[in-house]
Amino acid sequence: MFINYLFFLFPFFLYLGIALQGLSFYIICIVAPAVYFIKHRHIIPDHIIKTAICLLLIHIIFPITNIINYIFPLEQFPNYKHQLSLKWPSVLQSNFPSYLFIGSILLFIFLFFSKKYNKKISQNKSEKIEISPLKYFLSGLFPASILICLALIYQYNVGLDFHSFKGKYLEATEILDNGKYRVNGFYGHPLTIAGAGLAYSIFCWSLLWLSITKNHIYKFDNLFIFKNKNIHKLALVIISLCNFIIVILSSGRTAGIVCVFLLISIPLLLGIRRKPFLTILTILTLGVTSLFFLKKSGLMERILFTTNSISETQTLDNGNYRQYFWKVYWQMFLDKPIVGHGNYWLKDGVRENYYNKMGYENLPEKYNAHNNYLEILASGGLLALFWITTILVFLYKTIKNKINKHFKEMNFLIFCYLSMFIANLIHALTQNVFFDSSVVYIYTSIIYVIIWHISFKEKNTI
Repeated sequence: MFINYLFFLFPFFLYLGIALQGLSFYIICIVAPAVYFIKHRHIIPDHIIKTAICLLLIHIIFPITNIINYIFPLEQFPNYKHQLSLKWPSVLQSNFPSYLFIGSILLFIFLFFSKKYNKKISQNKSEKIEISPLKYFLSGLFPASILICLALIYQYNVGLDFHSFKGKYLEATEILDNGKYRVNGFYGHPLTIAGAGLAYSIFCWSLLWLSITKNHIYKFDNLFIFKNKNIHKLALVIISLCNFIIVILSSGRTAGIVCVFLLISIPLLLGIRRKPFLTILTILTLGVTSLFFLKKSGLMERILFTTNSISETQTLDNGNYRQYFWKVYWQMFLDKPIVGHGNYWLKDGVRENYYNKMGYENLPEKYNAHNNYLEILASGGLLALFWITTILVFLYKTIKNKINKHFKEMNFLIFCYLSMFIANLIHALTQNVFFDSSVVYIYTSIIYVIIWHISFKEKNTI
């Protein structure tokens, strides 16, 4: 079936930068499944629409706080006025990517047509065809991870800039102490590829250990297009390992530490009682190989340099300005704790004024918070934090209840997704990873892969 092929190719597109991510997301996660439902006279399920509503609501919180700050400005700086000086739609911009909004609107439109044609035309009794988004997505992720890992190993050694598509080489600032390059893949930034690799590695590692330790509870027969279950496990190992290597090659310190920590913690959590020998052997192997990769890649030196600087001078290493970003953004939050300053106004000049006010006018980089939580608090205050948390909890309960009610054999997906989510929640302490469109594409796409998989299964069209 054509939709299965699309989901197989989807992981390749998700690795290949923001443009292909966006195009493939709209086609594969929104248009193709929705059109299929309409064509076969099915109404798009409620849990799909509830998911779309949640994602839309998450997106609009920052435009709301932008408008609140425009109506009720707090004049803190004499030379700065809350005027719409940037391009008009910018006041409606969100820290979250726009496809959360646009994708939801498209689904609402498709919902209308699915209801319209469902009422007027009788059920199509054509032969049922297997449509399995999750199986084909994981099957595509297997070769995609291998190919991207090999490409990044090449980039690490040679320095070819894949993002430019012009045969250029990475900047000299990306050269590590060992003479190799800090990779950024097709995304254009090392921390983006770190967030993406971290997500895939932990998702598949969790799935692997659940298939080893919980196979008496859940069914893991239909994860890949391969019939042999041992190949399923081998594929999950390779996907996890390839994406772990990707994280290491990105030289992202927090992402690297989190990845190693969770690769060790998940076997301990799931396997120490049921598979103690395998668990201990895995942890020892991971410990040795992780140290080797960290040392060989130059990431260990970066981590030690930072930790030594903190222990000796109580500050981050030279050239790492996060400590100043955090101080500035914390002060922003303290000054306007309820609704924040609005991300539009921060970009318009409020952020620059804060850096100058706090004595950091000569700082070479006056960037965003490099901490997702401080960025949320400074942009939208406690209102945004409460809003986002509430909607995420509702989204979690919606998907969990749907799985538990009709597909308990797929309950393992909840643990896998939560593990992947927690991984970048920790990573978000030093990076605005959940405001990075390319990383959010991966999280949003996997949500849609799961809920469409459930939907096709529920409608008995697979």
